[in-house]
Amino acid sequence: MRRFARTGQFDGQTTIRRENLLRSLSLIAREPAPVTRAVIARNTGLTSATASSLVAELIELGLVTETGPAESTGGKRATRLEIERGAYLMLVAVVRTRAVDTALVDLAGRIVTSRRLDVSGSMEIATVVDAVRELAQEYESRVLAACVQVPGVTAGGVVVDSVQLGWHDVPLAGLLEAEIGVPISVVNDVDAEALTEAVDAGDGVIRLVVHLGEGVGAAVTNGGTLMSGATGRAGEIGHVRVIFEGARTTCRCGLSGCLESATSMSAMLGDSYTDELDEHDTSLLATTPEARDRMGFGARALSRALRIISALLDPQEIVIAGAAPALGPHFLGSLRDEYEMYPAKGTALVPIRYGRPERSRYLGPARFALAPIFGDALPLAEVR
Repeated sequence: MRRFARTGQFDGQTTIRRENLLRSLSLIAREPAPVTRAVIARNTGLTSATASSLVAELIELGLVTETGPAESTGGKRATRLEIERGAYLMLVAVVRTRAVDTALVDLAGRIVTSRRLDVSGSMEIATVVDAVRELAQEYESRVLAACVQVPGVTAGGVVVDSVQLGWHDVPLAGLLEAEIGVPISVVNDVDAEALTEAVDAGDGVIRLVVHLGEGVGAAVTNGGTLMSGATGRAGEIGHVRVIFEGARTTCRCGLSGCLESATSMSAMLGDSYTDELDEHDTSLLATTPEARDRMGFGARALSRALRIISALLDPQEIVIAGAAPALGPHFLGSLRDEYEMYPAKGTALVPIRYGRPERSRYLGPARFALAPIFGDALPLAEVR
């Protein structure tokens, strides 16, 4: 597995062969019923010989294992196939302004180990590189790919602009690949969270995810696939101007009236909020009268953006994620009321819910790390 990740062995297959390998892999990972070579041949329309050849290659690559005989349907019992979930790992690093959280995730989406490095001053690039290198060296033979999650704008492995970290045009993927020698991806907070929410999404399910933290961003998924846009910057809504009346707060980007200046957690809860606060401490900040007033204003500003975006995308649902669930039912109710107050003619009202914090924060970036290799073939979640 590590061999084809580093040398491109999987990519070196012919297009048809690669597609059939991914189809077989996805079937083994997602099919609720036991999968055998015969099931692969039947569901893909391939010959039995081709299906057996594909399975043999997937076993050789360390992706699939035989787990014993399937139930008899008459004649010789077939051999059941499953994903080899524990053999290889994705390394994930979640970078905040004051901490770096690193973890290893297996092919079932389970956390093998995790750790946190707290930082007292500004977040330095070298600090992130050191944290990733240290964990990778401990599990060197099993690490398949890695993903670094950061707040801000990312594209092609580069941190284009992170106001929170003070980073601009940082070639983070290249720096880390030189250190640990596996494929590196860089993803922003909201894209990672959207992939986590989409882990069990059916084909064609369009979901809009809005992340609220020290910043504000959005992402769209279609099924389990991220819709990243022509330049990889779809969803950068935090500094879109949505407030034109009254006293407008100056945003940290230097402009006034930005969505982030009204709807970020910092704008609603005050300077005491940071992305490192846990849910309990965040919820306490949301109980003051001043915070309630700012949350109402933030809900109005966000509803304006959501009405326009949902009219354009027509999603099945809108998810308010990041630290937002700690704001409780009051904020979500206010947002729903504001959103439904002025419906645009000809559009459908879209249900709005909070994100699911019970899901691992590392699942989304781990899926992003695998996407360049396997596409959406491996969901990183138990589906049976």
